[in-house]
Amino acid sequence: MMYKEDVWEETLSLNSFQVKYQLLSAKLKYLIAGRATGKSYIVGAEVDENVRLLPRGITSITQDTIGQALTKTLPSTFKLLEQLGYKKYDQKTKTGDYVVCQKPPDHFLLPYEKIMSYDNMITFSNGHALYLISQKTSGRGPNVDYNITDEALTIDKLKFDQESAATNRGNLEHFGDLSVKPVFKHHGSTFTSSMGYLPEHKWLTEPAKYYEDEAGIQLFKIWNQIVKLQLDLIRAKLDGETAIAVEIWKEVNRLKKQITPFVSKDGILFMLSNAFDNIINIGFSYIVKMYQTMDLMTFMIEILNYYIDKVTDCYYNLDDRHIYYKADNDNYIRGLADDTEFDWTKLENRHSLFDADCDPNQPIEITPDWGSKIALIEVAQERMYDFVSGLIQKTDNNINEFYVKPQEHTDTMINTLIDMFCHYYRHHKKKEVIYTVDTYGDIRLASSRKTYNQLAIARLERNKWKVTQRKHPGKEPPHNEKYLLWQSILAETNPFLPKKRFNGTRCKYTLISMNNTSVFQKPNGLFEKDKKSEARESVLPEEATHFGDAVDKRVWTKYGYALRQNRSFIAPRI
Repeated sequence: MMYKEDVWEETLSLNSFQVKYQLLSAKLKYLIAGRATGKSYIVGAEVDENVRLLPRGITSITQDTIGQALTKTLPSTFKLLEQLGYKKYDQKTKTGDYVVCQKPPDHFLLPYEKIMSYDNMITFSNGHALYLISQKTSGRGPNVDYNITDEALTIDKLKFDQESAATNRGNLEHFGDLSVKPVFKHHGSTFTSSMGYLPEHKWLTEPAKYYEDEAGIQLFKIWNQIVKLQLDLIRAKLDGETAIAVEIWKEVNRLKKQITPFVSKDGILFMLSNAFDNIINIGFSYIVKMYQTMDLMTFMIEILNYYIDKVTDCYYNLDDRHIYYKADNDNYIRGLADDTEFDWTKLENRHSLFDADCDPNQPIEITPDWGSKIALIEVAQERMYDFVSGLIQKTDNNINEFYVKPQEHTDTMINTLIDMFCHYYRHHKKKEVIYTVDTYGDIRLASSRKTYNQLAIARLERNKWKVTQRKHPGKEPPHNEKYLLWQSILAETNPFLPKKRFNGTRCKYTLISMNNTSVFQKPNGLFEKDKKSEARESVLPEEATHFGDAVDKRVWTKYGYALRQNRSFIAPRI
């Protein structure tokens, strides 16, 4: 509502995580939060504050790709800004507060820094601008006054330090130590992210070390204790054990007091949050619903923000091989943005044309894993292009993943999973899949005349997809041979095997699964995949292995000949 002196008043309900963030001033902020915590508020609030405190200044929005900024960060950011009263400039009425990726109208103030092109600029009427930086092109540009990086786990930190961070140095005479009224946050940075899941994401959690150095707080150990208690609380409530749930809630609050956020002596703020911090807005029923519909591993990471500590003896040696890539189709996304006049809702509705690593003119390979707790499919394509190195060479790429939890009727679960795949790839031109058969899915169900695989294939065909089946001999590929095959593939020394690559953004849970699958050696010297990881405190639940199992089935079925042809095979050292 409007009241005297044309001041706009808007009531916002902040959760505990957001309140603490607003009250703690720091130059460097690291906010690691799960889904439904209100994390998108943080970016919007930073932009709003920068517009007000740094008129004619520039805030850089650094992302891996422009497509990521347009489809993930900016839609939620501008939803908050519009709630605060910001309006996109209307050419007809000549009213509004900001313009997107175009030269601003003449009555807008301009940034102090000379802007040569507005193609990647969002400018506000008081002259403040958001500069969208893509690491796929160049992070260098005009000097900026503040940096925001959302979903920071997707960026190349070394490149950020060399390029984007170097531009955060302008306007000392206007906002810095040379000005009459210095702005404390000037030349600061905010990094928001969900929990990292690859070794290269450790830079996001390393700043938390000051908790132990300065206050003796073992932050992640206590945090994971809280997460496990919250999981127990959900189960107690579902079992009707109200008294137990109350005691757990009290213990959670006691532990939370032990990790109360504070700013380090060097001006760093590190915070962890999960959906329980936003329970006042989303309700306990939302958390329960997510628990009931997600597989346990995904729920712990996405909703409860579980800290992932990679196992020591890993079945897959993925840690520092640099086999991950990102592949937003920036040209398509930017064209869609221009065509829709930057309609944030349409930019959030992702499908396969957003993905640069999906060739719409080639078949797609899929492999299911029909488990009792989760059903999933991995999605892959073979290409003559390496998205990691940029070289023209044969690669086998995991490009996507889909999963559902079983419902009361098995065919409903299958239909849901296959329909998710078909909807995402609805624009794919060559509607052909190579279906690697999960032999466990050949079991005929008592409630149906068809097996899991038959139902899935029938559903694909109903959606106008041609299906070619690929089968491996036996019920399950032997663990030892699969382990040796993976060693050979990841060594990248066998000219008959492709380079193995993973889309680090689209295949998040596949990579988490593979990085958290243990291996042990039996007395006879053979290697075995460890399916009992739930007994260890440092790793995720057992069902996490299902994602890696699906990859195993296709890789063994397709490339297992490399072992079968060479009986004297010796595992390579990598």
